[in-house]
Amino acid sequence: MNYTDLFDALDLGRPELREVQAAVAASDKAAALKALAQHLRHRTTPRWYFRWQDNPEVSEQGPFPEAEKILRHEITYGFHGAPDFTAAFGERIDWGANPTEGEHGTHLWNECLNRHFHFAPLVKAYRATGNERYAQGLVRDWMDWIAHNPRPIDSSGNDVARPYGCYAWQTLTTGIRLENTWLNALYRCLGSPAFTDEVVSMIYLSIHDQALHLMQWPTLNNWLTEESMGLFTAGMMFPEFRAAASWRRTAIERLYGQLSEEVYPDGVEYELAAGYGNWVVRNFINLLEHARRNDLMSELPDDLEARLEKMFDYMLNTTMPDGTLPGLNDSYNVDVTDLLATGYSLFPHRKDFLYLASGREKGTRPDLMSCAQPYSGHYVMRSGWEADALYMLVDSGPFGSAHQHEDKLHFVLHAHGKQHILDPGNYSYDSSRWRSYVLSTPGHNTILVDGLGQNRRPHRETWTWPKPWSAPTPPGNDTVWSSTADFDYLRGTYNDGYGPDNDRTVTHTRSVFFVKPEYWVVVDTLSPSDDTPHSYESLFHLDTAQAHVDRQTLSVRTGNAGEANLCIMPLRDETLHNRMVCGQEDPVQGWANAPWRAVPTAVYTKTAPHTVRFVFVLYPTGPGHDIPIVSLEPLTQVEGGEVKGVEITFTDGRSDMVLFSGQKGRETKCSVLSCDGEAAVVRLRKNGVPEKTFLVNGTYIHATP
Repeated sequence: MNYTDLFDALDLGRPELREVQAAVAASDKAAALKALAQHLRHRTTPRWYFRWQDNPEVSEQGPFPEAEKILRHEITYGFHGAPDFTAAFGERIDWGANPTEGEHGTHLWNECLNRHFHFAPLVKAYRATGNERYAQGLVRDWMDWIAHNPRPIDSSGNDVARPYGCYAWQTLTTGIRLENTWLNALYRCLGSPAFTDEVVSMIYLSIHDQALHLMQWPTLNNWLTEESMGLFTAGMMFPEFRAAASWRRTAIERLYGQLSEEVYPDGVEYELAAGYGNWVVRNFINLLEHARRNDLMSELPDDLEARLEKMFDYMLNTTMPDGTLPGLNDSYNVDVTDLLATGYSLFPHRKDFLYLASGREKGTRPDLMSCAQPYSGHYVMRSGWEADALYMLVDSGPFGSAHQHEDKLHFVLHAHGKQHILDPGNYSYDSSRWRSYVLSTPGHNTILVDGLGQNRRPHRETWTWPKPWSAPTPPGNDTVWSSTADFDYLRGTYNDGYGPDNDRTVTHTRSVFFVKPEYWVVVDTLSPSDDTPHSYESLFHLDTAQAHVDRQTLSVRTGNAGEANLCIMPLRDETLHNRMVCGQEDPVQGWANAPWRAVPTAVYTKTAPHTVRFVFVLYPTGPGHDIPIVSLEPLTQVEGGEVKGVEITFTDGRSDMVLFSGQKGRETKCSVLSCDGEAAVVRLRKNGVPEKTFLVNGTYIHATP
């Protein structure tokens, strides 16, 4: 260890380092290290979440099998549904090791090893038992890592060949150590005799090196947030360093910049993945909490909190009735009630945050119901804010800056207290067929063309909306949205190509009608630019253990005894076919994560050389209720005979006529209905008299009894 570097990095003019300064001046290295370590052990500021002196009376004897395995250097990690992998190292850890193999080979294992997540079980066991074996094992690994992983001067540490290599100085990994694992371990175990003066000083110097590394190599996205929090934490918790204030200032500048450069006006971080977006929010919360705890609020921009509020707005607007955000892109369904509770503590005027955070027992019900979020492309249709409300999110937005899935026009559905149509979620970041499945269109509720999925990845310029993000709607947004108290309508388009060749022959247009508060109509129009026959598959991944097909109507119904259910009712014609897939491995289909499991997946197919249209009624029912639909019939255009709508007749005698002409400003006549809009809905009473009407992009609608 180069103690000269350590002493040079310290601001020895600080009053609290007077003894260190005197020892350094006397060239008494041992005394200087002792004075520095004693200062850290006994200082009362700055403050972490806890102090090592605050440990309650030791009362547990164990066993702590995970900690015992780590003492033997047997370390196990597993990720997102993939198999666990264990490395048995023997006397010392190989910090470049990675036991993952085959299609499950992943960089995540070595990243976790170098993030020192295995410190936590040792810390827990030590705090519970007071057994010095655990603290000694912690120090052994900590000092070994420092000794064998010097800071790379000319590399960010991010250019390691995947999936194998040593990620010791990856900037994200470095940020996690400084912001999380190292400080938590240090402030839990600092009172142990294993933390000698030299050990404490080595940790000090390594933290300095890691902070310099983060200063030198900033990145983007959630990485930048975590890197900045690591840098801020180092500057906050170790003000003894000359550069500490500069570290904090740089970290704050980077974080503040992210709120305008990487967070859409909708309030979502532009990777468009709930788990990562919430991690970003949590880091901003940590920043505020740290600043308040350590009297550093004056260093933060005055409007930082106000800018953060919109990220809580996105959570509120997008949350499903069960309090989770849908697991779009590399994510799972993420519970946000705790985050909204924190949002309420930050913004006490937001009683709507409290409403959801308290399970609807306190606060004020949100005013906003269905909503368009055009920058994220997350369009939400909801019947209310009750736990049994109907909810759908349609993804009609950009690809995202990272962690993307090929899933435009994909949707999820929650109703009567249960999720029915799901996003299959995430999987380990490996090269397996399972990973390919969750990334690709077959793992989503949208359309395959000729067996091929969407391919937006080559069009990097379209991953995010171009700046500035100052307009209410981003320029180039082609999604149509209309919402009233009784109806919602969305039309989105995918025309960025299918398959590895990025073939743009076919354009997919999806229109979704929400007839509140009962059901949805989903209309998929596939328009080829050639005369070649194309095959199309419409996918529905069902969150249920079993589902049944009516072979006469090709309707699919979930089979949840004593719970809510969903019926997918297609408009049937001679070209429509159906099959159910569950747990298929080649090719992968019918799987979902959290936990990884087989799920029934309805696949509807058509093949034709011309424009093809799928029409589905999605009707959810509460426990013990039947589908009240008597019939689903086509509405054909008076001139030409083309199907331009459907009529849905109910058991109580009423009927809904749903028109999807797609032609703004041109008259469409079907049965008793005529209009000049691109979409319309008319509800007829039992006697045929119109009760409610809805028109999109038109000037008139007529219904003749």
